[in-house]
Amino acid sequence: MKFISCALLLLVGFAPSAAAGDVAGNWRVDMVSGVAHKTIADAEFEFKVEGKKLAGTARIGHGWPGTAPISEGTIDGDQISFLILGEASSSQGYPKMKFTGTVHCEEIALTMKLFYSNESDSAETGFKGKRVTR
Repeated sequence: MKFISCALLLLVGFAPSAAAGDVAGNWRVDMVSGVAHKTIADAEFEFKVEGKKLAGTARIGHGWPGTAPISEGTIDGDQISFLILGEASSSQGYPKMKFTGTVHCEEIALTMKLFYSNESDSAETGFKGKRVTR
């Protein structure tokens, strides 16, 4: 039903955006631009929504940084943002990943900033993906 609604909106010329409840569910993204972190080329998110708050679980990379809870998540129309504190350390410490992006129907576009202790030292990596049905 969501697909039909989005398709109808596209046909009549509107750019559909996801409402807060539409973000809930499972999503898979792949890196499309930016800094290539060999272990962070893809990620899966299980988003849970309560009002304008976004929570859930992230599975990032192939073993590192691993699985971690989503925190500080917010939703504003089709805009989302959230923080992941990696639970697997590296030689630089525990990673912190700040994600921001947009959700349109069944597609998601995210930008990730990866940093450790100094947020200004981070580079951005772009991801795009889709909702996953399980």
